[in-house]
Amino acid sequence: MKKILIITGCVILAAAIVFTVFFNKIPILILSKFYGINISYKSVEKDPLNGYLFENLKIMNKRLGMGFYSTKASLKLNKTTSLLKSLDIDFKFRDVHFIRSAPEEAASSYDSLNKIVSMPFEGKWTYKDVSGTVEIFSNGLTLKNFAANGNEIRISVSGDIFYNNTVDTDITIYFSRDVLKDIPPELSSVIMRDEPKEWKSFSVKTKGNISSPALQVSGKLFKLNVGTVTVRD
Repeated sequence: MKKILIITGCVILAAAIVFTVFFNKIPILILSKFYGINISYKSVEKDPLNGYLFENLKIMNKRLGMGFYSTKASLKLNKTTSLLKSLDIDFKFRDVHFIRSAPEEAASSYDSLNKIVSMPFEGKWTYKDVSGTVEIFSNGLTLKNFAANGNEIRISVSGDIFYNNTVDTDITIYFSRDVLKDIPPELSSVIMRDEPKEWKSFSVKTKGNISSPALQVSGKLFKLNVGTVTVRD
């Protein structure tokens, strides 16, 4: 669970950094070094309606050794406060897949909650589009309508992610029939609900500190707290 929140936060923060670089004409090398993020792209142009348009955008978080690649991306500033204390940004990425700095080991099975939550961020999946709105402020960010849509997996996230590792988010992951065959049915039947076209979804609410046992993770049929799982009636 910690991984999905960290990666989502880094993706959105990285997008904001890219936009801030061009909005303020700050050298990209300075901010990349300050935040520990490598940013590269083939080209960028400003569009009056859609903000900044990037081609072949690649963002890598050096500390985590993880990042993502998008063939086309747009970042549009909706509003900002003085001295950029708060930013509100619409983002759209096309043909996205997640990448790692080290070789990725393919999971042999998806027989635990942690493996299921981590599955969407394996490099073998491609998302046709990733979009949403993020408000970035001094001590964290609010994620609105984050949606990643692929042929095999879909993700939606909303809520608050703070820089002190405190979170309050709602997360839903949707799995297609082709993906479900790799998840033990005795596990999917307990934690997932049926969706149209033979898909299933896994929804959780996380609240607390992601580095502390006090983190609460709850879903339709379970509640996780202090390292234990309780199946709801």
